[in-house]
Amino acid sequence: MNSLTHIFGSSAEGLSPQAAARASNKNFVRSEGQLAVYDPSRDPTGHVLTAWEAFTAYGLGVLEEAADYGSAILRRTQESPGTVLKRRREALDLSAQSVARAAKIALADLKSAESGESAVSLSTLERVAFVLGLDERLLAYNVHSGGDDKLAYRLKMLIGQGDNSPRLVSAGTALLFAEAASIARVQLRLQDWLTIPMEKDYFEIHKNYGSPSNPAWSIGYRLAEDCRRALGLGESPVPSMRELVEKRLGIPVIQARLRQEIAGATVSTKNIDGEQVRGVILNTVGANKNVWVRRATLAHELGHLLYDAEESLESVRVDSYVDSQKDPQRQGVDFVEQRANAFAIAFLAPNDMVRDMTPSPISEESVYHVMRTFGISQTAARYHVANSHYKQDSVPFLSFNLEPTDEQKAAEDFALDYFPILSTPDQRRGRISSLVAVCYEQGLLSEETASLYLRCTPDEFVSNLAPLRELHNI
Repeated sequence: MNSLTHIFGSSAEGLSPQAAARASNKNFVRSEGQLAVYDPSRDPTGHVLTAWEAFTAYGLGVLEEAADYGSAILRRTQESPGTVLKRRREALDLSAQSVARAAKIALADLKSAESGESAVSLSTLERVAFVLGLDERLLAYNVHSGGDDKLAYRLKMLIGQGDNSPRLVSAGTALLFAEAASIARVQLRLQDWLTIPMEKDYFEIHKNYGSPSNPAWSIGYRLAEDCRRALGLGESPVPSMRELVEKRLGIPVIQARLRQEIAGATVSTKNIDGEQVRGVILNTVGANKNVWVRRATLAHELGHLLYDAEESLESVRVDSYVDSQKDPQRQGVDFVEQRANAFAIAFLAPNDMVRDMTPSPISEESVYHVMRTFGISQTAARYHVANSHYKQDSVPFLSFNLEPTDEQKAAEDFALDYFPILSTPDQRRGRISSLVAVCYEQGLLSEETASLYLRCTPDEFVSNLAPLRELHNI
């Protein structure tokens, strides 16, 4: 028997290690510090992993050791998993109460975990790791447990506790951002496992934020033209920003209830290979309830995600409704935001088309036509029409506020109210839920992992497989 069939079973005969792991129906089970071959007769209490999960997380050598000796040592640090969680929580300046609340566990369990008590289940430790932005698979396995120290530092600065920093977000919002980093990391990993094309990979960072002779808004307009050209959009309206961003570009869109004044954010963290991965956080509260505002928010975050360098993104870039609705040609010194605003409006409504649709003298009817055609708000339309005419024509104030059509609303629908598992929080009801279902059906994810990612019971997950799979049409 060769080593691969010894590890993965007879299906591994003649296959590469990667193909053997993917085809295997063997399971492994993880405890706090070990990985063992799964033997149901021993009634194991750890986290059951598919062969593919174990292989992609720990590598062939660890699995071979487990097959040879029954188990392999996973803990590679001196710290216990609970100590790792406490260090991460303190790095974020978060209270134990807020973390326990976010993870939906008892405060006593979190305190027991942080004190190193062995009675705390691995599933509890993993739930806490996930909301803290750590990779639960790597908890105490590598020195950072899959976390991104830059992200932790940035979130601490945003909270503004313990120093003279302004308090930009609450502790609860910071925790949502950390959890969003975990969601984005997992969603991108599952898309990669399913070999789903992601056109975001065709775009390159653009570090030019302008100069006095070539302002940031002008660069934003050009990037919008380039992006439309690369996607083959021509000058046609974008039917659904949600579909384009999440399905075609492969960018995670995490929908969450944030403070009223926040429109959205772009979050960046690292995957298991140390590569930067990014996702968009979209507020479901406030002005984003209007689909035209929501489209602008997504377009704005797209400008950040596709083109901003890490030093400009700062791991988390938080955008308010007020700033994202400003005239892109009249902003202050934040050239990153100015460029993103210009990109957003020109991506949604190409300048030349807007100019052609609003001949001088500009009428109310022509501005309404721009709003309805390109799905943009009255505020955005008035600024954009004026800028498209080089501010040489006055734009009339509109006598009534136009509303999106039912078709436009459906195209950008949050789709949160129709989710089949009530216990799953909003931020995990996006495309990740369907990806989890498909990966489970293909034998790539275990029930335990699936229920961890959707924060539900294994029974809830399995009984709702069909609606989960169909929800986002993977």
